[in-house]
Amino acid sequence: MRKHFTLMLLFSTAAIWSAQSQVFRKGDRLFGGSFSFAFYNSNNGNPNNYNSGNAGLAPSFGWAVKDNLVMGLKGGVGYGRSESNVSSTERRIVSTLSVSPGIFLRKYRELKNRFGLYFNHDVTANYAYSRDKSSLTNTVYQSDARGIAYNFNPGVFYKFSENFIGEANIGGVYATYTSTGQTKVYGTGVSFLQYFNVGFNYRIPRKS
Repeated sequence: MRKHFTLMLLFSTAAIWSAQSQVFRKGDRLFGGSFSFAFYNSNNGNPNNYNSGNAGLAPSFGWAVKDNLVMGLKGGVGYGRSESNVSSTERRIVSTLSVSPGIFLRKYRELKNRFGLYFNHDVTANYAYSRDKSSLTNTVYQSDARGIAYNFNPGVFYKFSENFIGEANIGGVYATYTSTGQTKVYGTGVSFLQYFNVGFNYRIPRKS
């Protein structure tokens, strides 16, 4: 896992310092947001099949602190639901509501004909509330969790106009710390092709 982080960070650092055409000018402001979603299903013929899905919205506001380098604030709210067969007579349903405000640093590089790449780093503070229900007893267990997360997500963008930009990515690498009651968990991982994110940014040019 450390190898994945090292390669990704070296790649993003090289991209930040390489020469490129201008996407944003220093002083530009960006209003935008994104929508993310993921689905997972594991059904291999045994009774313990599992499926889950989640979706989230993340509005954002950023400033171009240098040409093509944007720093900003983001919000985040998400909902997830998973179902699994605990046994032939019991099904477990877990629903989760989460919020995740944070900060981000994003580098843009135009390649050709309004198309380009971006490299996003963000740090978020996370809170999640979950309800765990058994179909057998109808008992509901409630819990909450708090934590922080670092994410690196490369993606692509397209300039529909000088001020309107569409963006998309399919995951990246992450590191998390989560606290639930007395349990504390640290983790790292790779999320490519595990979730999908589409968004936009509207540019307000700096005043001349």
